[in-house]
Amino acid sequence: MFNIQRLNELKTKLSNAKELNQVWGFYMDHFSDHAEFLDFGHPTNHSLVEQVVTMTTKKLAGEGPQNLFLIIIPDYNFIHGGFFVKQQIGGVIYFEEAKQGMIALSDKPPSNLVHYSRFSGTLLK
Repeated sequence: MFNIQRLNELKTKLSNAKELNQVWGFYMDHFSDHAEFLDFGHPTNHSLVEQVVTMTTKKLAGEGPQNLFLIIIPDYNFIHGGFFVKQQIGGVIYFEEAKQGMIALSDKPPSNLVHYSRFSGTLLK
C-alpha cells in the first residue's frame, strides 16, 4: 500500500545506509513503482541536482545525461527524476532540507549492474 509519509523513512535510510542498493530498492518498492506517487509533485528545475547528475554521469559513463526530468514534491522538499545516458537508464533522488541525494545508473545492457553515488551539498553562487 502506498504511503507518501514514508519519504521520511527514505530520508533516514539515505543518511544512514552503508549499502546504497538498499536505499534505492526502498525508493523503487515504496514510491517509484506506484503510479499515484506522481500525483504528489510537479516538474521542476534544480541547478545543484542537474550539475551533480551531469558530473556523475560523465565520470561513470563518459557523457552527460539526456532527457533529465525532475519532479519536486514541495511538502517534503523532495526531488526525484530520471534520465538516460547512451543505453543506460538512471534516476536521482534529493532531499533539499537535508541537502542529501543519490544517483543510480544502470550499466550497459545486457548487464544488470547498477552504479550508485550518494551526494550532499549546496550550490555555490
